Amino acid sequence: MSAQSTSSDHDAGGATPAVDMNTAAATFVSSLLAEDDEHSRVVEGSGGPELPKAQLYVEDRLTEFQDHELLKSAFAKGVDLREYAKQIEKELDELEQAHVLDYVKQSPALADLHSQIQSCDNILEHMESLLSDFQATLGKISEEIETLQEQSHTMNIKLKNRTNLETLLNAVLDGVVISPDLIKKICEGEVNDFFLTHLNDLNKKMSYVKAQQNKHVRAFKDVGPELERLRLKATEKIREFLLRKIESLRAPNTNIAMIQQSVLLKYKDLYWFLLERYADAAGEIRVNYVNTVGGYYLMCFDKYLKSMQRLQTVIADKFDLIGYEESVKKGLFSGKLALKDKTNVFTLGDRLQVLTNPPDTGIILPHIAEDRNLRFPFEAIFKSINRLLMDNASSEYIFDIEFFAPSRVVHKPGVANAPGSELMYLQAVFMETFDSTLKLLAASNKQYVDASFDAVGILLCIRLNMQNIMIQQKRCVPCLENYMNATNMVLWPRFQAIMDMHIESVKKAIPGKLLPTKDVHPHYLTRRYAEFSASILTLNQGYDDALLINSLQRLRTEVEALLFRMSGEFSDRKSRLVFMINNYDLVASILTEHTASSFDQEKDYFGGMLTNKTTEFVEEELKPVFGFLMNFVNHGELEQDVNNIQPEKFDQVASEFTATWKNALNSINASVIQSFPNFQNGARVLQSVLTRLVLYYRRFLTLYEKRFGNGKKRSVQPVGLQSLMVELKK
Repeated sequence: MSAQSTSSDHDAGGATPAVDMNTAAATFVSSLLAEDDEHSRVVEGSGGPELPKAQLYVEDRLTEFQDHELLKSAFAKGVDLREYAKQIEKELDELEQAHVLDYVKQSPALADLHSQIQSCDNILEHMESLLSDFQATLGKISEEIETLQEQSHTMNIKLKNRTNLETLLNAVLDGVVISPDLIKKICEGEVNDFFLTHLNDLNKKMSYVKAQQNKHVRAFKDVGPELERLRLKATEKIREFLLRKIESLRAPNTNIAMIQQSVLLKYKDLYWFLLERYADAAGEIRVNYVNTVGGYYLMCFDKYLKSMQRLQTVIADKFDLIGYEESVKKGLFSGKLALKDKTNVFTLGDRLQVLTNPPDTGIILPHIAEDRNLRFPFEAIFKSINRLLMDNASSEYIFDIEFFAPSRVVHKPGVANAPGSELMYLQAVFMETFDSTLKLLAASNKQYVDASFDAVGILLCIRLNMQNIMIQQKRCVPCLENYMNATNMVLWPRFQAIMDMHIESVKKAIPGKLLPTKDVHPHYLTRRYAEFSASILTLNQGYDDALLINSLQRLRTEVEALLFRMSGEFSDRKSRLVFMINNYDLVASILTEHTASSFDQEKDYFGGMLTNKTTEFVEEELKPVFGFLMNFVNHGELEQDVNNIQPEKFDQVASEFTATWKNALNSINASVIQSFPNFQNGARVLQSVLTRLVLYYRRFLTLYEKRFGNGKKRSVQPVGLQSLMVELKK
């Protein structure tokens, strides 16, 4: 086997192609020699008859190997195939001998390899023995591990059972065993943090025994009386402690919020214990707290309210209506009017700051205000009182939720985790505490509002009340919702009533009394209306209340109607138009000062009315001096054929215009300046008049060109349009 392998390796070293080629040739040659020998034997034995068959066989073999390279080479060289076959056979014998010698040389290496293989077999046999022993040992260990696992599982079950039993026993012991320290702290100790800790332990024991009362265990029955005695003792001490703390709230200058946070909330578990273990005592604590704290708030707000009333200034009374003439407000009431801030009856001015200032500002300190002799309108006092109310009510509501909660779950404001009945209970505690205070403030608001004639102030209070509602919603404190809704129900009807009074005063106004001097300048009633409308529209920005818009439109209709009636006091149409333009301009000017979108509709309306009246005035202003021109142009443009107009009429118009136009312009300029005190309005009206004059004259020149466009010269030449424009620009 080794010799064959070595021989194969030797052949693979580089002689493989030659051997393959020689082998193929040898195969063919051997067969050829064999066939030749057979042929010879046949010839010698039989003498001829088999010769054609042998030749055919040789020819078939030659045909089979004719493509072989060796045969091709031999045929090409003309070599005798028998000789060539013998040569190849000789070379094969020599090559075989060489391979045999090579196998003999490699025999020591093969013997050494055999020795190594034998040694490896011995080692593997030893390893097999060791592994077999190890496998047996592992089997024993595995059996021992299984045994240990079974024992461990059994021990775990026993441990779990004993642990469960220990837990049950500990629960029973904790529930029924009353330590001497617990008894001493409950009966003799002061109410403090340690007392609270032992009280919680006592409460747990009572809850446990109550939960196990259906189980017939003697220990539960024995410990019951002891727990009852401890309950009564703890209730007595807690009641006395809480009553003392609540009583301390009656002391003068007490900071009730600090006591609530640092004392009462700290010991809220005491009240919860009473609520669970002695409801009558808890009810007594609640009633005592409500009476004490409710009286405290009532006293403080009553004192503050009276201080604010001393600081209040009167803005308007029943005579401060838009349609009332000034003379009505004088005489017997002149002394009272001195106390009022007359500049703010209809204007908003700085009063808007009560809305625009930050919500946490605006609380009035009475002693400082009195020292500085300050006075405030009702809306400022309304804001101060209600912001104080909101802060105190929110603090009290949050305290009531945390302290008086009917269960040991703290209900935070804004979190809907309290059942409906509990929420109603908590709100009831707050309402009982603040009921008297809220009634006091509501009555005070109603008393002032029902007697007020200050529509701007009332609307400011409405907006402040809306701000307060939004603030409380952000705080998630709904305790004042009913109070604020009721305040709205007082403010809105009164505001509408005052608006109706203004409208009625305008409707009943007598034009003759309002215009005793027949002055075309803007009327004070128009200024009142414009300033009042601007105030209302400013306060309607962002709200778009349809009620306000409707009321303003009604007021505007009556004011316009009154202005038309007042204009009727003038004898000539021009004066009536000047009066209307001046008043429309005043309203438009005041409204234009504001850029809020709520003003857009009113500005568009009065701007349009001002334009219409200005157009009418322009025609009326031009008629006295340029009526001949206007009439001629208007009639001339109606003619289908301009040639039908007599040339003399053109000459007459041109001549009269040439003679009067410069003086007429000066007259118009003086008249407009005198009629319109507002310089900008006067300049605008004058510009409209001159523009209309230029248009009329251009139309006249157009007619003139059509009539005399054939080049015929007239005796009177009209003034050139360019000359007129140059004069107007001076």
